[in-house]
Amino acid sequence: MKMTQCIKSNYDKKGIESLVFKGEIWDRIRDNICIDCWKEWEDDMQIKVMNEYNLDLSDKKHRNYLTEKMKEFLSLN
Repeated sequence: MKMTQCIKSNYDKKGIESLVFKGEIWDRIRDNICIDCWKEWEDDMQIKVMNEYNLDLSDKKHRNYLTEKMKEFLSLN
């Protein structure tokens, strides 16, 4: 089990074992965000943001906006 010093919660917690995404942002998430905070984003806040802003993920601007909101929520800015 991988432990992570989570920058969102400020606790040493169980880390994310794997993500289906690739690239620099996903490396930062894997290395700096605990599984609990990631699940909070993935299972709850992401859906709320998508619904509140009526995001269409086929639109690149909307996907970029969602990514920015994710980074903001996870304290990655």
